[in-house]
Amino acid sequence: MQDPNEDTEWNEILRDFGILPPKEEPKDEIEEMVLHLQKEAMVKPYEKMTLAQLKEAEDEFDDEDMRAIETYREKRLQEWKALKKKQKFGELREISGNQYVNEVTNADKDVWVIIHLYRSRT
Repeated sequence: MQDPNEDTEWNEILRDFGILPPKEEPKDEIEEMVLHLQKEAMVKPYEKMTLAQLKEAEDEFDDEDMRAIETYREKRLQEWKALKKKQKFGELREISGNQYVNEVTNADKDVWVIIHLYRSRT
């Protein structure tokens, strides 16, 4: 059997069909170091802090933090007020039998339909 890591047309065809695993490219040491540093930079800063540093950082609450909290609070209040103003109930409509499928069965999935069946006395 041939070497599966060898660059041949046959091995490329086998890789395309998933018979052979993708060929692993040799990584450069610099590239690996950069990837490691990127992963390390994504670590949250508090994970490297000591207990004393964490307590000190916990107590610090500057003007920027207060503005961010106030902005968030205002945004949430506006969302709540908009939701409160939204119409709570739909409408009462009288439909006939031939409109039933369109109005009830084909109604939106997020719409609740309540049906009151009656027979008119005319």
